[in-house]
Amino acid sequence: STPPRRRSRRLASASTAAPSPDTPPPTRLLDLPTELLVRALSRCDPADIARVAAVSLLFHASLALEGIRLWAQERGFELPAQPEGEGCAVRWLCYSALLRESNPPARAAAGERHSVFIDGEGRLSSCGSAPSYAPQGLLGHGEGVTRLNTPTRLPSPLGGERAVSVSAGDVHSLALAANGAVWSWGWGGFGKLGHGDGQD
Repeated sequence: STPPRRRSRRLASASTAAPSPDTPPPTRLLDLPTELLVRALSRCDPADIARVAAVSLLFHASLALEGIRLWAQERGFELPAQPEGEGCAVRWLCYSALLRESNPPARAAAGERHSVFIDGEGRLSSCGSAPSYAPQGLLGHGEGVTRLNTPTRLPSPLGGERAVSVSAGDVHSLALAANGAVWSWGWGGFGKLGHGDGQD
């Protein structure tokens, strides 16, 4: 039998010719349209966007902010405004985005005897029945309204802001507004409403 033949290949010699003077220079990342950059950034994790913004002198903070906001928007999150005294907008927005991702907003919540809902325009509704030991304000419609059989829109518009998330305890409720403010109502025993007293 004949021994197997070894196949040999010749490597093509690398071209060492200089580029033509007519060849346009490669496009820099920051030369791309801003809308395209923001959309590309929104495909990255907010922490990665923040890291790049922190180490790159050529990377504009505004691109990082818009990229993180678009990332959140595509996931249905609404990020709060930067609080006063927070020096780094990118860090704050990154933290807020990751916090929202791990704690997604709730558009409906149920307590022991009541429920709270957010409609598509950020308005609150509630229904249910207040217990006899905590009759005042559980449903968010003021004193005297202790039972609603169907979801009814709350009269208070959260200071004109849209609601983005709700939570319901046994006899109290919380709503998070788009500006980051938290509203509470229901039974105030043990200071659970956060108003500094035990009033309903």
